[in-house]
Amino acid sequence: MTNLSRRDVIAGAALALAGTAMTGSTMAQTPGGATTSAGDLKSGQGSAIRTRTASCNCGQLRVTCTGPDPDRVVMCNCYLCQKQTGSPFSLQARFPNEQVKIEGKSTAWKFPIEGAKPTTYRTCAGSDGIAANSAADLVTSHFCPECGSTVYYFRKSDPARTGVRVGAFADPTLPPPMGSGFEEYAHPWVINIAALPMPLGHHA
Repeated sequence: MTNLSRRDVIAGAALALAGTAMTGSTMAQTPGGATTSAGDLKSGQGSAIRTRTASCNCGQLRVTCTGPDPDRVVMCNCYLCQKQTGSPFSLQARFPNEQVKIEGKSTAWKFPIEGAKPTTYRTCAGSDGIAANSAADLVTSHFCPECGSTVYYFRKSDPARTGVRVGAFADPTLPPPMGSGFEEYAHPWVINIAALPMPLGHHA
């Protein structure tokens, strides 16, 4: 029996998942005539047509986005996003509705909560943290009723697009954020993660 390291196991699982994604993908033609498929790292960023799938942890709830990379990927540091994700910040991308296919069951959670007392802090449900917007917005987040993962959301102020949590793609080829909002609520170390000493080290 061959002894495999933890790194070997992780790498093997990643390759298996990539193979599964490629088996179920279809080829798409770019404006320049070339074809790319999901996970094609050589196709580059920009207007290339891609198929990316976000999902919850158990895989029951899925969002497939087909088209160019999103033109809006934003990092939010507000307390609403911190509490919802359990992380110091959230990262989300918005796609035109016509590029999005949603499959599976979800439970909706709306914020602001009807009838509840207003929060004592600003949130991205009141503005997007990038463009000034004093009017209250309504954000409807959809999470999997089986495993609890939040996968996508809708904003009343942006009805033409679907927001998808970047982490739900589990895809490091997605573009990095192009904006960061509500930095007054940010954990100080988030702004310069590379400068952290990491006494426990970096691990693959």
